[in-house]
Amino acid sequence: MIKRLIINADDFGFSRSVTDGILHAHQAGILTSTTLMATMPDCDRAMDLAQSNPDLGIGIHLCLTQGTPRSGKLRAITNGNNEFPRKVPQLLQRISFNRRALAEAKAEWAAQIEYVLSRSLHPTHLDSHKHIHHWPALAQVALDLAKEYRIPAIRCADEITIHSAPKLSSGYRALRFLARKLKNRCVRPQLRTTDWFFGLAATGKFSAEIWLNLLEQLPAGTGEVMVHPGYAADLPIGSTRLTAQRRMELDALCDSRVIAALHSLASDNRVKRIHFGEI
Repeated sequence: MIKRLIINADDFGFSRSVTDGILHAHQAGILTSTTLMATMPDCDRAMDLAQSNPDLGIGIHLCLTQGTPRSGKLRAITNGNNEFPRKVPQLLQRISFNRRALAEAKAEWAAQIEYVLSRSLHPTHLDSHKHIHHWPALAQVALDLAKEYRIPAIRCADEITIHSAPKLSSGYRALRFLARKLKNRCVRPQLRTTDWFFGLAATGKFSAEIWLNLLEQLPAGTGEVMVHPGYAADLPIGSTRLTAQRRMELDALCDSRVIAALHSLASDNRVKRIHFGEI
């Protein structure tokens, strides 16, 4: 059976340089999918550009740790100046011990989804910045919203291991455990996910060599590979830990050896590149 491969870039709309890098990875490289950050400065331009790139699947990168809220003034989930907490532990503490914070999180995610829908985009799937939709309370929110807005798929970061790849940290191993629990909750026919996932351990390190190793070891079924391509010209200091690494990941996605290897697999009917809307 042919293997199906989704190559998804997080952070569409993060900034002009990140948006432009993602589009280049799609137009000149192997990228098939991306997820939009509706809270970030370049989101409107990114949505306009998405309209002229119809083969690029567009999902929503749900956010509660960066950018400007779409649902107005929040109190329980944001800092005093209506900014999201930048650290995931701070967010999860508020979600876990303040019922109002969880309600605000659901309202904010709904507002982000509705903002994308208002531009006549049809999201292929949901995932989240810093993978926070795997946290059990937020996982239920994401599942409920996917059903409410008829979004057909969701990311489950159930990371596989491959030879010669970076090792998973303890934090990412915990995330993989939560991803497997979330995958077990994706039981209704209308909500789909992939059979496997790769990209946690390689975040910020995703070289052409890792790509070539991965393509030699692709598991059966449908998988998602998460990447973070982009340029870094306009990224403010401290806005992201991924700066120069984004260009490295972009170069890997456009590397002639990687493109040739994937085209060879495709010509032999062993691999087909798709986006989440085609699962």
